[in-house]
Amino acid sequence: MLPMTTATRVEASSPRVVLIAKPGGAHTGVGRYVQMLHRALSEDGAQVERIAPTVPPLPNAAYSAIRRLGPDLRTFFLNYPVAAKYPSADVYHLTSQNLASLLLFRRPPGRVIVTVHDIIPFMVRNDPQFTSYRNAADPIFDRMAMAGLRRADALIADSHYTRQSVVDLLKIAPEKIAVAHLGIDHGRFQQLSVPESLAERYGLPNNRRYLIYVGSEDPRKNLVTLIRALPALRREVPEIALIKVGRAHFEAERRRLLDLAAELGVGAAIHFLDDVQDEDLPLLYNLAEVCVMPSHYEGFGFPVLEAMACGTPVVSARASSLPEIVGDAAIQFDPGDPHDLAQAVGTLLRDDAIRQQKIRAGAAQAAQFTWQRTVAHTLRWYAAPKQA
Repeated sequence: MLPMTTATRVEASSPRVVLIAKPGGAHTGVGRYVQMLHRALSEDGAQVERIAPTVPPLPNAAYSAIRRLGPDLRTFFLNYPVAAKYPSADVYHLTSQNLASLLLFRRPPGRVIVTVHDIIPFMVRNDPQFTSYRNAADPIFDRMAMAGLRRADALIADSHYTRQSVVDLLKIAPEKIAVAHLGIDHGRFQQLSVPESLAERYGLPNNRRYLIYVGSEDPRKNLVTLIRALPALRREVPEIALIKVGRAHFEAERRRLLDLAAELGVGAAIHFLDDVQDEDLPLLYNLAEVCVMPSHYEGFGFPVLEAMACGTPVVSARASSLPEIVGDAAIQFDPGDPHDLAQAVGTLLRDDAIRQQKIRAGAAQAAQFTWQRTVAHTLRWYAAPKQA
């Protein structure tokens, strides 16, 4: 990726850009992407407006009646929208692949770009272990979103892995898909002194050495392997414990993980922090001695770069986009092998020379991922000719 230059800045001919995104803040990877993209485009001179999809105008009684049966249709139609009110613009940028269901119903009048973070739900739709479909409507609307991607003028993938997945599974022409790696907020994620109050605030004992995992309990995140690795790690380093940051999102999977941890005798060594203040996440990375990313499937993987920027060495699964993102800066392991994971973490806990080398390499790797570079690539794709 190339650094921002004056040639890529938008000035007098600034495009009018509408970012289409779900409502909400930066508490998820996609939320952070939308927030940082909006900010960076605005700072670069683009005229940017953010809108959310609209829900179909059904009577409130209908929404309430269906909600009593379980599904929240309003939330569903924000995830897989069928309607939106489009203001006038040159470029309409759908900020997540699931929003592409819109394009089957009412396509915007200008150039249409869709960011594809991943198509993992579609990839694993027939795998009972990893599927994330929760009701009968999910697979139908996900297929609609995948079909909608074909109606965009261009796609932007977060990683080469995601781009190749779209080419292989959806048969979309590779020349229609750019790759723009995401950035991280280097002003926020950096090496910091950790105040003693942090451990007290989150109920973390001071006499432990911490691993950190940031993310949900989606089965594809593979927390099972991480928990299975803990007994071996604790035999070698009895004071080791795991900080798990982020809401469950998959309650049944959390219950399964809690049962597994109790069965293995490591339940007391896992700290589930569902709600962490934004300013505390960098401090938790700094508190931890190792960040672990055990996922089978990731479209990008913010936490590995955030941890590296905070000076925390990373152990990462050798799977999906992760090798592309971490490069040689992390120790990689087989995501199906708890012993391999335990050995990788143990190396960083035992060998200070390797630890320091990975810290230096991690800082250099994370420094390559900036929002300025993301926006430079995005702007070039905005400016490409509209397809017929």
